Amino acid sequence: MSSLPRGQRFDPRVLARTALFTATGVLWFFPVVWLIGKTFTPNAEILRSAARILPVRPTLENIVTVLQRWPFLRWFQNSLTVTAGALVVTTVVSLLAAFAFARLRWRGRDTVFLLFLASMFIPWEINAIPLYFVANALGLLNTHAGIFLPIAAMPVGMFLLRQFFINIPQDLEDAARMDGCRSFGVLFRIFVPMSIPAIGALIIWVFIFAWNEFFWSLISLQRSRMLTLPIGLKTIMGAQNIEYGNLFASSLLIMIPSLLVFLSLRRRIIRGISISGAIK
Repeated sequence: MSSLPRGQRFDPRVLARTALFTATGVLWFFPVVWLIGKTFTPNAEILRSAARILPVRPTLENIVTVLQRWPFLRWFQNSLTVTAGALVVTTVVSLLAAFAFARLRWRGRDTVFLLFLASMFIPWEINAIPLYFVANALGLLNTHAGIFLPIAAMPVGMFLLRQFFINIPQDLEDAARMDGCRSFGVLFRIFVPMSIPAIGALIIWVFIFAWNEFFWSLISLQRSRMLTLPIGLKTIMGAQNIEYGNLFASSLLIMIPSLLVFLSLRRRIIRGISISGAIK
């Protein structure tokens, strides 16, 4: 038998898991490092050595060119407006709907919830066909609201918060109602403070989805002054005499906000995903 303590013994399973996770991390992180390196690489050097990761002579030329040649700041403002609208509307609608499905008792509640749940399995691209005609009839094409309102109608946020709400002890709600709280008071004084991890996870999901939304924006936005960053990136890619350094720089600038939001709220999303064990 080994003389090492139990906690210090060599475990091949731990080594295998560590190697697997390390390899997966490198595999996922390598494209990001490559993108950052190419952003600061002159165009001539990119064409000569595409496989090189780090530039020989780092430069800000690509970033400056993107900001000067293209209306990148306008695209950024449009994406920020769409994302902010999606965050506000989705959070409010999801909170109200989740509370109604988790705590209120009304006829057909479970059936309606199953219909919402079933709609999650319909691809976004299929929904875009009837959605286009609805948006056209309501005059929402070529508007920011026409982008973030369909995002807010997606049932993912409602489902996430509902699963959290149903685990909150009934005694807390009963005590709040005995103290005179109505449904809105119970929701915003009891449920919302206890559901911050789930709300944080929802915010991250909505931000990343709205910030990177491409398919529906491509269909519904035709005016150049209304374009968002993903559509602007497509415009750069379709330009004549494209310079790959500009493409890399614009991709990095688009990625930075999502990365910052995720890193700042990563603990929230981890706790929000672990809903089943969050409340005992």
